[in-house]
Amino acid sequence: MRKLTMALMVLAILVGVLGAVALAGPAAKGETTVTGYVTDSMCKGEGAKPEHKDCALKCEREKGDRLGVLDAAASKVYALDDQKKAEEFAGEMVTVKGSMDESTGTLKASSISKAEKKNG
Repeated sequence: MRKLTMALMVLAILVGVLGAVALAGPAAKGETTVTGYVTDSMCKGEGAKPEHKDCALKCEREKGDRLGVLDAAASKVYALDDQKKAEEFAGEMVTVKGSMDESTGTLKASSISKAEKKNG
């Protein structure tokens, strides 16, 4: 009986620790980096070009679309939390560093800068 009680106590402690780790997981994620074009939520990949700047800004201002960065590798647009800062880079290839809110798909940008062009 004593062995069973001890085993149940160890199991309860283990479950408690694992539960705490699982809950802390999303908040413990570090900084992420996404490189891609700043475009609007309506046009997404079709707006991933410099010529789309005016359209993206118009959709954001007049239709309420959100500006975000298109991660071409993931084929996904991540809305940017700071729309004013995003406006500065509309239609440009950028590198965004920040933390991802997985529940909303919003990237809370700590920095946005023009992406460096690759040679070749």
